[in-house]
Amino acid sequence: MKLTYRTIIQNYFHRFQAEVSMAAYSSTPPGNHTYLTPEIYRIWLIQEGEGLLTFGGRTMEMKPGQLMLVPPSAFPALEAHVDVAVSLYWCHFRAPIGDMEVFDLLQLPICVVPKDEEQERMKLLFEQLLAAFRSTQLTRELRIRASMFELLACFLEYGGIDESTLNAIEPLEKVDRVLEYIEEHLSEAIAIEDLARLVYLHPNYFIGYFKSIVGYAPAQYVNIRRLELARTLLEDQELSITDVARKVGMQNHYFSRIFKQHIGVTPSRYRHIFHSAPKGVEGTEGSV
Repeated sequence: MKLTYRTIIQNYFHRFQAEVSMAAYSSTPPGNHTYLTPEIYRIWLIQEGEGLLTFGGRTMEMKPGQLMLVPPSAFPALEAHVDVAVSLYWCHFRAPIGDMEVFDLLQLPICVVPKDEEQERMKLLFEQLLAAFRSTQLTRELRIRASMFELLACFLEYGGIDESTLNAIEPLEKVDRVLEYIEEHLSEAIAIEDLARLVYLHPNYFIGYFKSIVGYAPAQYVNIRRLELARTLLEDQELSITDVARKVGMQNHYFSRIFKQHIGVTPSRYRHIFHSAPKGVEGTEGSV
């Protein structure tokens, strides 16, 4: 996947917020027609029975094994078939409109079907979510979010991301030119005016436009990319710290300070940790 799209999507996920309002396991009686609250997002794992889901003018079949992410819509409804109940795990959650834009952006399917060996894992995640929802522990909210985010991650992985669809989205195409320019000039001073000129926008308007798509103001994003590049460069022992600082467009003293501020260790300490740790292990002796 192109760096542009990976960056934008990961930034959306990084700042994603959601509040679980209800979670349970229940059954809809045979033939029952249930109208759903339109403003709520839903995650469902169908366990038994068959039925129909109607939302946004669409109708789709519900069958055991499906994992569904149902967005808010006008007049949503669930109808069980006349001869069997529909039993399912479900979770309701609310999220700010901006936080959910990524799901529209990715144009994901409503329904995915995890492999047989993954079905028990999905069920276990819902059981953990339900247990956390009923809990009175101080850590309740953390465990609720952990289970829900894991379910969302599983849905996204099974739903797939069609890069050709993203290529057709004009805002992404425009900001793509900006991100490519940034990548090519990380070792140089990057002016907001130069970035704004690439998309024919006034600098003042460009800052908000860029942040609305990428998730960070241009200056923040440039620093993030410089630090990410620095981490990669520090893994090459042939480059001095001064060389690394120069390649990411920073003075040596400023680079060391900003690197420690964001990563938590100095550049030299990061390099030592990276090369001292056994393969596959992120750690080594000494202080952190």
